[in-house]
Amino acid sequence: MARRVEGRRRAQSIVELAILLPLFLILIAGLTELGFAIAAYLSLQDAVREAARFGADGDPCLYADHQEDPRDPGAVCDSPLFMDPVSQRFDEAFRPYGLNAGLGDDLVISAFGIRQDGTLAWRLPRNAPNGWSRFHNQSSRVTDAAIAAEIGHPPSKGVLVVEAYHHYRQRLGLFTWIFPEIIPMYASAWMPLPSVDPME
Repeated sequence: MARRVEGRRRAQSIVELAILLPLFLILIAGLTELGFAIAAYLSLQDAVREAARFGADGDPCLYADHQEDPRDPGAVCDSPLFMDPVSQRFDEAFRPYGLNAGLGDDLVISAFGIRQDGTLAWRLPRNAPNGWSRFHNQSSRVTDAAIAAEIGHPPSKGVLVVEAYHHYRQRLGLFTWIFPEIIPMYASAWMPLPSVDPME
């Protein structure tokens, strides 16, 4: 009798394990995928902050052979001496991840001059009113009105905005029936940029 009861208990345990193990494995896989996605997003945020901090010491109007004055309406202010190093600093900070132009990823850099009354003096570079774009896949989400409203009415100042668009592809690929295989991510960072300050 005791052997029969113990055999039933073992059989019940095996059935319970057979039911719960797949659910447990799905839960573990879901948490793992979520961890990968969060790690990619946090890396994206850190990378745009690092690029903006690096760019805050630069000047988008300084070229190898001349310097443009942002007050001049003909000044483009898209110097590769500024844009390329800021872009490279983003790449260094975003490792081991990277931007994939084929998926629609992009890095967008904009500089704004804000007057003391809170109005926008200029948005640079002038030849790219929606921001300098590395791959020309995306444009800036920051509107002129939004940045003027965010800055308020401080002394006049220049502001650098670095925005990154990244499309995260699921690592395990087990949850494409719930979530899209490719999840779009966006991060931005704003930093003071004295070189484009209107000084009014």
